[in-house]
Amino acid sequence: MPRYFFHLRFGQRVLPDEEGIELRNRAAARDEALAVVHDLTNPKVKDARQRWASWFLEVADERSGFFRTPIGHPALELVTSDRQAPGGAEPELRPVRAESALPEEAHAGGRTAQIVRQRAALHQRSAQLLKENHELRSELLSLRLVTEALVVRTRRLVSLARAAAVAPLLAASAMMTAPTGTLLSTV
Repeated sequence: MPRYFFHLRFGQRVLPDEEGIELRNRAAARDEALAVVHDLTNPKVKDARQRWASWFLEVADERSGFFRTPIGHPALELVTSDRQAPGGAEPELRPVRAESALPEEAHAGGRTAQIVRQRAALHQRSAQLLKENHELRSELLSLRLVTEALVVRTRRLVSLARAAAVAPLLAASAMMTAPTGTLLSTV
């Protein structure tokens, strides 16, 4: 059976699997890699996905690597030009002429233009949603301020009502506790 290696990668840093394991085929190695990722990012373990953010698990056999998957939160990789890669050279640049384009290339260019238009439409929709979000937040803040003012007024009215209800009782109790011999007139 072939031997497969499961390397961990974080940017340029690689933790190689020196031993590897024997599995039936590449599909079994891929399934094993996905099971390992699932175990590492177990939702029952606190902050497991954050701990493995930007890490990748790479599967290779004796010949070359063939499968790569992010482990934690999706990572953003820095892609450098070929000349900055180890042993890389400056890529060869060739001008592209529209009249010499093959039909497949023309179709790919049309697809690219379509993707660019879709992206622009999504960008415009995002800007519109952000504007609506800002307007709704402003409206919500204004409603909150009005609500707080109503709460203050309600508390004041309740306080005044209690004071008005208590005043006659206080006056009556004051008359009841007047010193003896004092004549209270109602004229």
